Amino acid sequence: MSSRYVILGNGIAGQTCAEELRKTDSESQITMIAAERYPLYNRVALPRYLRGQVREEKVLMRSVDDYANQGLDVHFETWATEIDPRNQVVRTNRGQEFPYDGLLVATGGRPKPAPWPGADQIEHLYAFQTLDETRSIIHRVEEAEHVLVMGASFIAYELAEGIIHRGKRVTWMMRGPRFLRYILDQEGGELCRRMGAEMGVEFILDDEVTAIRSNGKGYCAITATGRDVDFDTLCYGVGLDYYTEPLAGTGVELRRGVVTDAKLRTNVPNIYAAGDIAVFHDLMLEKHNQMGTWDNAMAHGKVVAHNLAGAEEDFFDVPTYTTTMFGSTMAVMGVTPDVQPGMESVRTFSFEEKFYRQLFFIEDRLVGAIMIGPPKGRKRLIEIMQQRQPVGRAHEDLLDPANLQT
Repeated sequence: MSSRYVILGNGIAGQTCAEELRKTDSESQITMIAAERYPLYNRVALPRYLRGQVREEKVLMRSVDDYANQGLDVHFETWATEIDPRNQVVRTNRGQEFPYDGLLVATGGRPKPAPWPGADQIEHLYAFQTLDETRSIIHRVEEAEHVLVMGASFIAYELAEGIIHRGKRVTWMMRGPRFLRYILDQEGGELCRRMGAEMGVEFILDDEVTAIRSNGKGYCAITATGRDVDFDTLCYGVGLDYYTEPLAGTGVELRRGVVTDAKLRTNVPNIYAAGDIAVFHDLMLEKHNQMGTWDNAMAHGKVVAHNLAGAEEDFFDVPTYTTTMFGSTMAVMGVTPDVQPGMESVRTFSFEEKFYRQLFFIEDRLVGAIMIGPPKGRKRLIEIMQQRQPVGRAHEDLLDPANLQT
């Protein structure tokens, strides 16, 4: 009898797992449960789509025919309502039952609700996670006059940049002193602020909204420091709530997401997790970690496919995230202070040259890096992290790309 695999989620983690399983097992039954109505699309391309730099068809990565051609049984606009680990069955909102020999949970998360008092009264209120949300923002921005962006996350940054790129007035407010305050230090955050201000973004730092009221033409956000900020559209990025509801009562360990070992196995037999939702044992840190990057999710999907097919493969990778940064580039690699506070670090920067680089070390091992500006030497830094060996020389040497060839 052929093996039966059920994959919850058709993001890059679930899609990669399904396609990798098909390569190794041509006879298996592979069922994919997809909450959205679209085949796989490139979430990393959504900021470029928002900026108007790519067409929507370039965001889509698969067609319905692609699933059929690979023998993948996909169910769109469907989600798991119950997982029965004793009988190894997944039940859905459509009354279906799918038995499994191996199950992958790769459902990711949904944006947290807007937390500001009065936000539920705003007509034009948008998170930025899905293709549909991106479409809605683009349509709205054509008519908007003043967009308020809330949050200090990558999502909030991509909103601010995308909307200012479309020629609209943008005010970006965050309650902390800078963008990515748990990752960037003061100078790194200040460089990002200066670059954004040059493009026309108005920044409000160390402040937060305490109330939102209608003002006739639109809305007014009243802040803790006494500001009144008029706007007609609010976009935000304040984190995700993960889709763990189907695992209720299964005995699977949950800790914000789904806890796994280094092989991405949960504590319940034949159930794995991958992508944003996985709180996995990170061999670089030697403790549990959670990553929300595309590359990490893709690598997770491959490891789970191999292990579902009988391998005993540990996951180890250096997560990377690269984005534009107000006309420049920002790259984040490996372990950063939000995950492991108190690491030794070295850095160099120049406000004039719009350049910043900071490297992080644990016991003389290079484990992370942040780069703003030309990403020279990025691949070599990743290689050094992957080696997991003491660097054996002055850490400052690695700040200069010219020294990375030796």
